[in-house]
Amino acid sequence: MAASPVTESEEVFERYLSGQKLQWNRVESSEKHPDYSVLHEDTNCFFEVKEFDDPLNKPTGGFSPCPAIREKITQARKQFKKYRSHPCVLVLWNSKSIYRGVFLNVVGCAAFGDFIQTNDSGPQDLRAGPPMYRFSGPAELTAVQNTTISAIAILCPFRLNHLWLDVWQELKAKQDRGEEVTVFDQFALLQKFGQERPLRYSYEGTIRTILLENPHARVPFPTEIFNGPFDQRWSFKSEWFGPSFIGRELKRLRQEGVPFIYL
Repeated sequence: MAASPVTESEEVFERYLSGQKLQWNRVESSEKHPDYSVLHEDTNCFFEVKEFDDPLNKPTGGFSPCPAIREKITQARKQFKKYRSHPCVLVLWNSKSIYRGVFLNVVGCAAFGDFIQTNDSGPQDLRAGPPMYRFSGPAELTAVQNTTISAIAILCPFRLNHLWLDVWQELKAKQDRGEEVTVFDQFALLQKFGQERPLRYSYEGTIRTILLENPHARVPFPTEIFNGPFDQRWSFKSEWFGPSFIGRELKRLRQEGVPFIYL
């Protein structure tokens, strides 16, 4: 049987796997199946890779990106049906559509509950540590639904924007002096620094994964893989969802004072 063409998301995923020195194979079968397998110790882990296009009818007002993510979860469940005794991961990639953001909190809402509560104190919370999330309401991953999915992996580029970092540091210094910080300060500093300083990025071209563990999974995803220098892993501790692993390069940046929001 001829191999199917490689999509953009699959090409990026293959590049990520090879960069992590993982031995991977494309799964070929006449029946429904996931896209890739990675042998870990004595078991195969399976991955279904999904990417997003613009909706046929582009929204003109408010909209939610969650339904499109839920649809990918439903599609992946069918691909994984005969592989439920193995770790199974849905991989999400978006480079084309502004209507299909695969941000961690959005994917978390689609997976774990429509309603989200965070531990920050508002838009001007300048804490350097990570946010924590709590979900409630209708969910796709539950104790009785989609337990074959071990995790959802957001496949995404990583780069450090030094303009944003400079603005955060200036706002934090102002807050530490006891001065009031407003949302207008952020926009004013972005404009000021943008005119004064050239745009500068670090780690341009880096691809990483942010893994959201399914607490209800029949088979957990191994902790020994997807642990590259820029990777993150998020899991539940009691009812709060937060980071349980960050890669060694992210740890180094944290030690240098880079706030978690930019990692």
